[in-house]
Amino acid sequence: MTSTRKAYFIGGGIGSLAGAAFLIRDGGLPGGQITILEAGPVMGGSLDGAGDAERGYTMRGGRMLTTDNYECTWDLFKSIPSVAQPGRSVFDETLAFNEQHMGFSMGDRVELLKLVSADEASLGASCITDHLSPAFFETEFWFMWVTTFAFQPWHSAVEFRRYLHRFMLEFSRIETLAGVKRTVFNQYDSLVVPLQQWLAGQGVRMLTDCTVTDIDHRGADRPFEVIALHCTVKGQAEIKQLEDGDLVFLQNGSMTDASSLGSMTAAPAKLKKAPNGSWTLWE
Repeated sequence: MTSTRKAYFIGGGIGSLAGAAFLIRDGGLPGGQITILEAGPVMGGSLDGAGDAERGYTMRGGRMLTTDNYECTWDLFKSIPSVAQPGRSVFDETLAFNEQHMGFSMGDRVELLKLVSADEASLGASCITDHLSPAFFETEFWFMWVTTFAFQPWHSAVEFRRYLHRFMLEFSRIETLAGVKRTVFNQYDSLVVPLQQWLAGQGVRMLTDCTVTDIDHRGADRPFEVIALHCTVKGQAEIKQLEDGDLVFLQNGSMTDASSLGSMTAAPAKLKKAPNGSWTLWE
């Protein structure tokens, strides 16, 4: 790449943040020549865990990552330093957290395997608690299992065994949750914040409250080439002129567009596409 080429990312979601990081790390583009334009008040897009103990916590979805997939995610975060653990990458931090917190003891595993191996006649009308120690019901495995399948400790041991058999394909690693990875905190704090700090350290400009309202490009008889971005920055109209060779990456149509939050006394508002900048820019 030439030393003067600039890159603009429309939208501050994880796709744009990752794209900027790959441009710097793998593409050799200086961070000072990259700008990310985000309409909202913070970067991260749908990875937006926030709140406090007084107002409550909100998060428009949590993501479970897997060891054998998410190759690009893991590859990127091997390069991003952890905020909480200096000297470690976000990848190393996540791996260590899962090894320390997601498994259960050998005794728990033996009990569970005995239950799986038992025949239904011997289990009879017994409860799950008749076969597993109290400590088992404090493990992350149990919490994730009951969240997924709605079991309670007093439910039928036979039914529990049937579910274990039904998902035997994953059982070689599900007893330690080895195939599933969760970040230490929500994905905003564990992925977005360290990535954003790394980008800032590289000189990337990240503008919030900046809505791209229109894109100028050359005529239809020529290859599609963006020549200007029309923006509203904190209420003020601006036009960003592009030069030959500049790059524009449009991350349009967030997966959480038109989402809204309710409360203990009010239902979430039913939003349509009108209030959402992604749809407006697309049209």
